[in-house]
Amino acid sequence: MMKQRIETLSGIMDREIEKNPHSREIIGAFRPVLIARIRFLAKGKLKSIPLPGFDPVRFTGGVSLVRQLRFFSPDDPWKEMVSAMTAAIKEGFPSLREDMDRLETAGRKGGLDIYDYFRTFPDHGEDIIKLWSADIPASPQGIALLLHQLMRIVLEKRRPDAVALIGGAEWKKGYCPVCGAFPTIALIEEKITRRWLHCSQCGHDWLFSRVICPYCEFEAQEGMDFFYVENRTQEAAFSCDKCQRYLVTLNRVSDLNDHELDVSALSLTHLDVIMQGKGLTPMVNCAWNTFEG
Repeated sequence: MMKQRIETLSGIMDREIEKNPHSREIIGAFRPVLIARIRFLAKGKLKSIPLPGFDPVRFTGGVSLVRQLRFFSPDDPWKEMVSAMTAAIKEGFPSLREDMDRLETAGRKGGLDIYDYFRTFPDHGEDIIKLWSADIPASPQGIALLLHQLMRIVLEKRRPDAVALIGGAEWKKGYCPVCGAFPTIALIEEKITRRWLHCSQCGHDWLFSRVICPYCEFEAQEGMDFFYVENRTQEAAFSCDKCQRYLVTLNRVSDLNDHELDVSALSLTHLDVIMQGKGLTPMVNCAWNTFEG
């Protein structure tokens, strides 16, 4: 099962690189990270836990599951997860090797408790990263990349049980119903033209109106645009004139299951460059769509 999933993921990454050669470097960097996540989850060291406290009324009002349920536990195998993911990050991001070494050393010596970040999640995260960056020291970018990967492992493991609690409860927000993050990419189906939003923080996909901006909830046909690169109509970027945000989008795709949307987001960074060059901001900043200079 694990071997087959890794082979499938590798094949998807190879096809995306062939289609968008500019993405070779960024996909190559994330390849060991994505594979390490699959391998760790397959080991079964991270267990399911009870998730009491779901309130469908609060959920319908826009309170995501992460603000109702405790996804993270101090008993989770944090040291094992850190070891697996720092090794993968060092392989994919050589410039962050020193940061990863320092984080591992701080953890072994008792000067760093990774769970401190997740204890109050999703609040106070930036403050903790700044504190660790100064104390360890390590770059905020390196710390954030590691924490995101740890977060994704835990949320991916527990997401199915959490989503099962939702039942028929309605969700009309543009941020993720599971973890509260805004989407990194959208997919519009070919035949019935529904729009799916994808969260890279937890991996959840949810349906959302095509005529409403996920970020500011502005609703109108005018004031919303789709940018296309010439002769590449399946690759687009939705933009909103009101909030000046954009969202990279796969347009009129036949099947959601034919794509690994995390990899698709990596392969479409040329659209991020173009849209940010127009003065627009992504709906959520992440490791591959934040550019300097």
